[in-house]
Amino acid sequence: MQDYLINTKLSVDKLADEFDNAERSNHIIHWMRSVVQDIYLHYFHAGQELLELNSGTGIDAVYLARNGTKVFATDISPKMISILRGKVKEAGLENFITAEAYSFSEIDRIERKDFDGVISNFGGLNCISDFTKLSSDLASKLKDRGRFIAVVMNKFCPWEIFYYLLKLDFKNAFRRFHKGGILADFNGEKVQTFYFYPKQFGRYFSDKFKIEKIYTLALYTPSPYLMGIYNRFTWFVKLMMKIDNVVKGIFPFNRFGDHFILVLRKRS
Repeated sequence: MQDYLINTKLSVDKLADEFDNAERSNHIIHWMRSVVQDIYLHYFHAGQELLELNSGTGIDAVYLARNGTKVFATDISPKMISILRGKVKEAGLENFITAEAYSFSEIDRIERKDFDGVISNFGGLNCISDFTKLSSDLASKLKDRGRFIAVVMNKFCPWEIFYYLLKLDFKNAFRRFHKGGILADFNGEKVQTFYFYPKQFGRYFSDKFKIEKIYTLALYTPSPYLMGIYNRFTWFVKLMMKIDNVVKGIFPFNRFGDHFILVLRKRS
């Protein structure tokens, strides 16, 4: 396993025990996940089978399973997978969720080649910058014209720029624009993190996939680490969430934000 993936694994392992609690306490990220889950249910339906990348503790997998979708969940962290398996057993979802510890570079080890879709939520794919192998591996696992929905941290995040400029912190205001990515502190480990524009990210997969739809995620809504703004101005942030829900798929609004949601379809 590459050094940068080892650091990612160590960091995610450390985060596993508090992952669910951290999300429950963050109203912004809870709202963001609800937006993503609505989009999942728009494109995938009960009876279909999905491959999930960077599944974490399985919040999305459990949600989809309870809506009748089968999920083969993967994550680089065995600890995350262990927690997910516990959830599956407790909820009686053994017939709907399979969970295995695979990194992005190990997807080719999965024998199945008949998934209806692939999903990846909340910036897991920002930990790598070369998608050549992954693009080919994912295409080989999908049925003809299957979809790949990726939720990725956007290079252009207006809220982040505005917030740090107010603090006169010019380095962090434009950190997402560094061509070689940044070394982000993630749970005590330095993790190389890369940021992308939606069209740029789509081009990395263009040999096997074509872009079907782009959505913004948290354009007007503050980024999840700005919960202080939510706590002080809850009414304002909830209004921004409603505006985001209206414009999320409309150009040019869908090109900017904390994250973007890219719907890709496998080429015939």
